[in-house]
Amino acid sequence: MSESETRENIEKKIRKLRKDFQKNVQPVLRRHNYYLSKGERRRIKKKKAIKRIQRRERRMMRS
Repeated sequence: MSESETRENIEKKIRKLRKDFQKNVQPVLRRHNYYLSKGERRRIKKKKAIKRIQRRERRMMRS
């Protein structure tokens, strides 16, 4: 392998690691940043679900 190929390989691996970190590690860190009771977590989850459904419905109405 030439030097440029190894450099590209390393850059690809770094990009993959970053993506993996953003997808799997960051949300966990954010979740443990401060304490939320089970009830509060449930309320937030329900609000997000409602917003997601409403957004989907709006998109369906447009098209």
